[in-house]
Amino acid sequence: MTSQLRFRTRLALPAMLVLGALSLTGCTPSVPAATESNASTSTQKAVDSDVTLVSLNFMPETLTVSAGDMVTWVNGESITHTITSGTFSDVDETTGLRASEAADGLFDEKLGEEGGTFSYTFETAGTYHYFCDIHDGMNATVVVEEG
Repeated sequence: MTSQLRFRTRLALPAMLVLGALSLTGCTPSVPAATESNASTSTQKAVDSDVTLVSLNFMPETLTVSAGDMVTWVNGESITHTITSGTFSDVDETTGLRASEAADGLFDEKLGEEGGTFSYTFETAGTYHYFCDIHDGMNATVVVEEG
C-alpha cells in the first residue's frame, strides 16, 4: 500500500465513523411522559397524535380519536396555558379570537411550564370543544368516535 493511500485510509475511517454516528442521531424520538388526570378506572391506551400547545395554538386544532383513547396535551411554550373544556362562540375568522366561552367542568388544567402535560381519557363518543382560558385565540376540538 502506498503512503498516499494509507494517509487517505487513515482520514476516511474517522470521517466514516462521524458520518455514521450523525446518521443515527435523532432516530429514536423523545416522548414526554404523560400524567393521567382522569379518574377513570377503565383500561386506557395512548393516542399516537397528542396535542401540542405552540405559537398560541393547539396543534392539531381538531383531533379525532376513538372512545376509550387517552389524549395528552403538551405545553411546547414557556408561557402558561389552560386546557379548559366547554363551548366557545363568535370566533373571528380573520383573527381567530373568540368573543365568548363557557367552561363545562369536564376538565380544566393549567400548564405553566414548557413540557408540562395533561392527559384525559375520552370514554364516550361525541364532539368535545376546549380552549385556553388565558388566550382568546386558542380554541380546539376533540372528536371521539365509537371504538
